[in-house]
Amino acid sequence: MSLEMRTAVTPAKPVPTGKLRPFGQVVNHATDPMTGERLNMVRWDGAPKALPYYDDELAIVD
Repeated sequence: MSLEMRTAVTPAKPVPTGKLRPFGQVVNHATDPMTGERLNMVRWDGAPKALPYYDDELAIVD
């Protein structure tokens, strides 16, 4: 199950002390060529391009 497009997300892991928590948005989806799983393409604020993430690596921002 992939997150819907335009969903606001942040990494699910805790951020180290003193570091800022990045916020991004799901802009597209892709397929992992090895496993066939669907990935979420996330564009982080200030990043030039989107990067792939599995669902369990992301938390939805309320």
